Amino acid sequence: MTAPAARSADDWILLGLERGPSDELLARSPELLEEAGNDGRPRIRWYVSTDEAIVLGRGQRDAKPVAGHTQLQRHSGGGAVLMDAELLSCDVILPAGHPWLDDADLGAVFAPIGAAWMAALAGLGVHDLAVHTGAATASRLGPEHLRPLAEVCYASLGKGEVIASGRKLVGLSQRRRQSGALIQCGIHRTWRPGPLIEALDVEVAREAIEAAAVGIDDLLTPPVSDASIVRAVQDRLLAADR
Repeated sequence: MTAPAARSADDWILLGLERGPSDELLARSPELLEEAGNDGRPRIRWYVSTDEAIVLGRGQRDAKPVAGHTQLQRHSGGGAVLMDAELLSCDVILPAGHPWLDDADLGAVFAPIGAAWMAALAGLGVHDLAVHTGAATASRLGPEHLRPLAEVCYASLGKGEVIASGRKLVGLSQRRRQSGALIQCGIHRTWRPGPLIEALDVEVAREAIEAAAVGIDDLLTPPVSDASIVRAVQDRLLAADR
């Protein structure tokens, strides 16, 4: 059954910030999507892992073992992500029928979410921001020299993702189900892709991967708290849905 569309910011359920094992945090995401489909209310949920994991995008090939890192699969697409205490993750969970969802253009949902992130980060003092509006810059099925970049989420750009001074700062991915859409967002404190490069065997592209992204702590002194980021982004998302 298609849930009714959410039309007011008052409809949103704000689930706050969780900390816990990466596997438990990821397992909660599809459960929340089903809940949103049942009650028609969008949700925002934040989480930080207390362990270290190589998280592969849906459909991505297996990675090599890396000492101290578990290997997991997330429910949305894209390249691999390093999930640890340095990554602040956000699930934006939209029930079917929400006005941001366009069945004819599955990527359209990234525009309002990316714009909200950009406005929030600008308000926190990050400069030279932009939202990527074009096609993905790398694909695992694309030109051979770009394939290693596509293996690592933050080494390439997709629609709606936020760039700071030309480097990726906020990553986005999604999964669609009959109940709605799960849009997963992430921002690193610092960008240290070494474990991903090892796991995905893309040493040949190390220089390009290291230069492709940046963490928010690399841009702001003093650093902003997780709570400040959560509050700023949520405020912008709710304002966009009014």
